[in-house]
Amino acid sequence: MESKYNDDARLETTESSESVLAAKRGELSAASEGTKARLRTLMSNFDAFESEMIEGTRTRREKDEHVLVQLQREMASLEQVLQTEMKQRVEMNQSLQTWAGEQVEHVKEILLQKIQDKMEVLQENIDLLNERVDDLHAQLEHEKVAIPADIERRGAELTERLTAFQDRFETERLSRLEREKVITGRLADHENQVSEELDAERGEREQKYQELRAVLEESITLRKARTERFHIKIEKEIAKLKNAIQEEAVVREQEDDEIAETLTRYAAKLQDSLRTINTTEV
Repeated sequence: MESKYNDDARLETTESSESVLAAKRGELSAASEGTKARLRTLMSNFDAFESEMIEGTRTRREKDEHVLVQLQREMASLEQVLQTEMKQRVEMNQSLQTWAGEQVEHVKEILLQKIQDKMEVLQENIDLLNERVDDLHAQLEHEKVAIPADIERRGAELTERLTAFQDRFETERLSRLEREKVITGRLADHENQVSEELDAERGEREQKYQELRAVLEESITLRKARTERFHIKIEKEIAKLKNAIQEEAVVREQEDDEIAETLTRYAAKLQDSLRTINTTEV
């Protein structure tokens, strides 16, 4: 197209020049030889200019064709490089996806192992707590049997002592009555004094009897109070163990939530990375 345009321009230039020359010849038909010589020189220069125009057009066309060939070669080279780069990108993307999958599986295995370890530790703690509860329950059952038996034994001992004291008291009373019969005649004039002494002795013995009875009742009351305090203590220990089990369950639930949140964040980061890679490729 450029060659055709140059030919048309040259044709138009030639036609225009010929018309100008014809007019000049008509006007200068009577001119002198000097003027004709200058016109010939001018025509000669114009022919040289036309030759330079034709040569310049040809040179520029060859140069443009050379540049076009170079551009085509560079385009082919760039297309080949682009194909190679796209292939490498696809392979790298596949490799990255494979690596990401392996990393996810690895992290998943690690987290599952940690969860399993936590479960084992928690199960051991629960087993220990159950053993302590069983021990306390066994101790409580033992105390339920031992404390009443101890109270019964001590009550029997006190009852036996009280019975022995009553027997001794009764023996002493009978002995005193016998002595009174023997010495009644001898101590007739000391009857009032002896009667007072006997009343005092009876009151003292009755007081001792009441004191022993009070000691027995106090011992029974103290034993009941101790038993009640022991039951309260056992109930508090059981409540503490229940609270400890509940707290351990809460801690386990929090750890499970943290593990789930960690997996969610890691998966989100992997998805963001894959989206970034795909966006870069596009």
